[in-house]
Amino acid sequence: MTKPKASIIILDYLKSRRVCENVVGILAQKTDFPFEIIVVDNSANPLNAKKLKTLRKHPNVKVIINEENIGYTKGNNRGVKKSKGEYILIVNPDILWKDEKILQKLIHYMEKHPDIGVLGPKQINDGDGSIAMTVRRFPKLTLQIARRTSLRRLPILRSLVAHDECRDLNYNLIQPVDWLQSSFWITRRSLWHKLGGLNQNYLIFMSDPDYCWKCWEIGYKVIYYPDVQVHADGIRASAGGIKEFFKTWILRQHFKDAVKYRMTHFFKGNPRKGYYRDESERK
Repeated sequence: MTKPKASIIILDYLKSRRVCENVVGILAQKTDFPFEIIVVDNSANPLNAKKLKTLRKHPNVKVIINEENIGYTKGNNRGVKKSKGEYILIVNPDILWKDEKILQKLIHYMEKHPDIGVLGPKQINDGDGSIAMTVRRFPKLTLQIARRTSLRRLPILRSLVAHDECRDLNYNLIQPVDWLQSSFWITRRSLWHKLGGLNQNYLIFMSDPDYCWKCWEIGYKVIYYPDVQVHADGIRASAGGIKEFFKTWILRQHFKDAVKYRMTHFFKGNPRKGYYRDESERK
């Protein structure tokens, strides 16, 4: 097979049916370059693995079956290590490609703008047609806690949480943003290696804002690109309030990863603001 220009990494956890639909959509993409798909299975479930192995009939699809759930960051990093593309796409299992030119448009935009480190499309929740809020401002631990409790109803906190969640954003405009959720984004292999991939200090969450933070820090932009749209099921693993926190392991892990993130970046200024300040000074 000719060396691929793009490598699409799909990390699965018990969503083999959606992964197969996802792969069908990718294989239908019309591009003027070769691409490959790397499916990494974290399910540790024989039936799920059996379904995913059927994808190996496609010559540009690789399937990696992990014996145990190694987490989000390690799973994606393992997939990237097995890939060869100049561009890396991290894609959730539930993504649906309803436009056959999505991949072509994304690669074209990245090649046209070499200063972009991460690019993410508009996501549409497939159930109700609403826009998925995949854009965020850099996380603040107090607001992450507040949004899961009744405190978010307080006027001042409600306003701050809405700001943190970018509810004021015009989701129809191409624009630089603090960070993008890695449910679907594209980055450069050269940059991925420079940053060391996703930070494995985080098990599941917070590696995407951490990666985007580092992009801005070394002079690469993070861009929201709504001229391209993908669809998803709109279900978030981290959804839930304070009651679910005590019942659900994944929410407690979200909190642990959030604390690690905050400790890492606590004394640092927003690198996006620093990027544009430095740019202004250069002019």
